[in-house]
Amino acid sequence: MMQAQVLSAVVNRMKIVKTINYGQKYITDLKYINEGNVCVSVVNIEGNDSSCRQGYSPIGFFSTFGSCLCFMGNFDYEDVIFWDTSSRSLRTLSSWTLPYEPSSGYTPNGIAMCKSGAILVCLWNHQVHERSLGKVVKLSFNGTAQFEIESEKNRPLFICPTYITENGNGDICVSDVNAVVVTDAGGFLRFRYTGAQGDTQFDPYGICCDSKNNIIVADMVKNRIYMIDQNGELLYYIHYSDMNKPRALCIDEDDNLYVGEWLFEEIKVLSLQ
Repeated sequence: MMQAQVLSAVVNRMKIVKTINYGQKYITDLKYINEGNVCVSVVNIEGNDSSCRQGYSPIGFFSTFGSCLCFMGNFDYEDVIFWDTSSRSLRTLSSWTLPYEPSSGYTPNGIAMCKSGAILVCLWNHQVHERSLGKVVKLSFNGTAQFEIESEKNRPLFICPTYITENGNGDICVSDVNAVVVTDAGGFLRFRYTGAQGDTQFDPYGICCDSKNNIIVADMVKNRIYMIDQNGELLYYIHYSDMNKPRALCIDEDDNLYVGEWLFEEIKVLSLQ
């Protein structure tokens, strides 16, 4: 296991190339579809009924369930998968339901679609402190569990895994409590990234990977976006004008980074090229 630590890192200040307004605060997840279109999920804290709907370009799908999203890749907005809190199932807007029942006591957090068509799901046991445990399950498209990632040498790997993505090299990258946990495609631990040396706290949220297999993760608490290489070394911090609590991330085929901030109704788009 490699523990990535550095003494200092360059702050890469980037320009915002465009903004997308989605009309509501408290974004939880963001997924890129195609041709500049994105899917948005927000937390419903205003007391209104939770709902989801197909939107209009560039917001292809909008949900107030506050759950994480993934996209099946058929360029059909109704193929966005999300956790439906009312039916307690993973489903799409077209009402396709994944025939999968989480382990007793566990509920899904982050979800991601693999290039192979398999689905990665973060699960949490809803306990706190020392009893909080999580795992990642890899599902086939028919809902059959292919394997679970839970421990390494009989030690739990996760406390509360929240966001997840598959890297271009096949690695599975997970935002957990105070760490980004990276395993290989078979679920064996490669490294844990716990922030740069000198950080008093590291709180990873949204996560995605660029075309060079670098891992990009948002820390809403420290108001930072980290660019980490595929081996767990911090390359630099991404910064832009008036950054404020970045939480949700996604990236397109041209390495344009989409950033959803917790307290703002805009998605900021940055070019990493």
